Amino acid sequence: MNALTAISPPASDLATAWFCDVVAAERNALSGFLRQPLAAVADTVALIARQARPIVLLGVGKSGHVAAKLAATFSSLGTAALFVNAAEAAHGDLGAVESGSVVVILSNSGATDEIVRIMPLLKARGCSLVGIIGRIDSPLARAVDYLIPAEVEREADHIGMAPTASTTLHLAIGDALAVAVSRTRGFTREDFLRHHPAGLLGRQMIPVASFMRQGDDLPKVTPSTSFVDLLAVMSSKRMGAACVVDADDQLVGLIVDGDVRRHIQAHPDVHIATAGEIMQPSPQVIGTEANVGDVLLMRSAGSGSWLVLPVVDGSGRLRGMLHANDLLQG
Repeated sequence: MNALTAISPPASDLATAWFCDVVAAERNALSGFLRQPLAAVADTVALIARQARPIVLLGVGKSGHVAAKLAATFSSLGTAALFVNAAEAAHGDLGAVESGSVVVILSNSGATDEIVRIMPLLKARGCSLVGIIGRIDSPLARAVDYLIPAEVEREADHIGMAPTASTTLHLAIGDALAVAVSRTRGFTREDFLRHHPAGLLGRQMIPVASFMRQGDDLPKVTPSTSFVDLLAVMSSKRMGAACVVDADDQLVGLIVDGDVRRHIQAHPDVHIATAGEIMQPSPQVIGTEANVGDVLLMRSAGSGSWLVLPVVDGSGRLRGMLHANDLLQG
């Protein structure tokens, strides 16, 4: 039996304690950062927000991985950004850095050889240098134009050497910069969705008119519709609901399966009932100009857990109906 197989796995409570130690150490790194003066933050946000050319995120190793992620975050929030690996910069990748660009440098030690080596070249190009640096007395910290100190008391791993708390802090600082710049620029939710045309995010920009049931597929009755005819409409249209409209197609109510069951329980002689007696008056609706993202936001904001949703125009006339399953398909 070798040494590895001879080691017994730690008890579950001990493993959980180790796990929590790491989370606590990274939380403490974030809390410690917020307790220090943040003198350079406002100037850094203003600097990035007024840039027309892409900003550059520069790093190597674990800091390089963080820089790459932050470049993607800046871009998705409306600030064009690109990542340059400092180890490759001296071998041609520095050509991606335009004169006068804002360069955000990530380094925990502040003495990363690959970055120190190209600093004179960045300065010669008139770049504005922002540093997210772990050591304020380091060469890189002294060389940048805007310094955001990112020192941590200790790394979160058990030997205190693996980039853990430091990379978490760098990531949080970068995310905070990206969001603050985005808000400064007036970047909106609609802008964000236009930056994400694929997948679920992209689907959110699709108008509700593309999904709603309309025409002959729309379950629609009047307040005087009899109980029997109401059931026939609800069954034939297969939406588990019916919209109640007046003679001008103004929406006056909504009936779902639950309304029918509750009315039956309360009024055994249901054959004399009409749609107007069963309906929910003034139901929740959405406008024809809305998109799928508006619908999902309405649900997440606690505006009802609906299965069907009438779609009305600016005058309150019924134009269609959405079924939650339609939004989840495709």
